[in-house]
Amino acid sequence: MYTIAHRGASGYAPENTIAAFDLAAEMNADMIELDVQLTKDRQIVVIHDDRVDRTTNGSGFVKDFTLKELQALDAGSWYGPAFQGEKIPTLEAVLKRYHKKIGLLIELKGHPSQIGIEEEVGQLLGQFSFSINNIVQSFGFRSIQRFRELYPSIPTAVITRPNFGMLSRNQLKACKAFANYINIKYTRLNRLMIASAHKNGLKVFAWTVKHQKTAAKLQAMGVDGIVTDYPDYVLKDGKHE
Repeated sequence: MYTIAHRGASGYAPENTIAAFDLAAEMNADMIELDVQLTKDRQIVVIHDDRVDRTTNGSGFVKDFTLKELQALDAGSWYGPAFQGEKIPTLEAVLKRYHKKIGLLIELKGHPSQIGIEEEVGQLLGQFSFSINNIVQSFGFRSIQRFRELYPSIPTAVITRPNFGMLSRNQLKACKAFANYINIKYTRLNRLMIASAHKNGLKVFAWTVKHQKTAAKLQAMGVDGIVTDYPDYVLKDGKHE
């Protein structure tokens, strides 16, 4: 089972920064989950929101900034003074730093400004073919379908929150056509759904876990990965990672 650090160890450091990613690696997470978007000059940066306001000292849409302008922003002070000066990293920098150390679960954001992000991310990942483990995911089924068509050798995941705690066989088969994993909101998960996904050839991740008891319960239910802000909360073989 994978322990997947949500935007890095974001319970302890500012999300989607090198500080959070380094901490996730120190905590022996198996993967780092992160979000990517394109800048005005078509560079791939790691940031969740379509605006920079919440996680930096700037204001405006990511798509309206060049990479140089984005990297002039402070992406750490909002979390705490100890992280003053943290920058918005590029996906390339993250890959260079971690691709032989830890896997990446890369979320393509579905904002309308992100046309062509599938091609850009796939081309970059192709330059790091000796990575430990990279998976590309999105809430946008069409985006993942597009990515799979372009880069069939790179594992993919779809993110979903099923309304009634169940996914039909047809839905699971549809997902299996273009994804290896299905990443489901943990509150919607149950043993039957996990077993059904496994029967249809899909592995199951659970997002986003913030409590130790929840992680233990999901682990007992047979999930294949837990996405958490606190990677040290996930017990493996009876011990903390």
